[in-house]
Amino acid sequence: MPEKNNPIDGERLLETYRIFHLLRQAADAIHRAREIELKKYNLSPEQAGALVCIRSLGNTATPAELSRWLFRERNTITILLKRMYKLGLIKKRADTRRKNIIRLSLTKKGYEAYEHAVEFEAFKTVIDTLPERKRKQLWSLLELVRVKLFKDMRLNLAAYSGCFDKAVILEPDGSRGRAAGRQKTSKVLAK
Repeated sequence: MPEKNNPIDGERLLETYRIFHLLRQAADAIHRAREIELKKYNLSPEQAGALVCIRSLGNTATPAELSRWLFRERNTITILLKRMYKLGLIKKRADTRRKNIIRLSLTKKGYEAYEHAVEFEAFKTVIDTLPERKRKQLWSLLELVRVKLFKDMRLNLAAYSGCFDKAVILEPDGSRGRAAGRQKTSKVLAK
């Protein structure tokens, strides 16, 4: 076993702490920027994420699937969905075949909120400053960290990879109304 006072171990520990702190601070800054961006629409980043997931999952959206896509505990998702239901953003209905499963869908108000949820300019402007090679490198490094952590936690990576391996709809499909003068085409990101 290495000695605790070994300077190499101390330097490695400091480096590990600094990397962890950098990742955490970057994630917190992204979340804060997202909060500021969505505040004018009375949406939280969590609600925006849920809207995108429900829209992308379509008729198959359930609280359990949402929990996996957003990597949140089920009780956290339950509270989030109750608030969104009270705000009139989502509808809940019992599955026609399995009565113990609840299906989720967006209301008209939910679709309107969704249009704001997909406008992710705060982070997009940051990512756009990176050359494509650096964006791919960042993706690759973060994916290595994610895979290792999921393996260490004995979590099924595939079960939590919905937004990585299924189509994610990031713009309206044109079937809903839009603000005057704004025209968007449907954009689907697939793996």
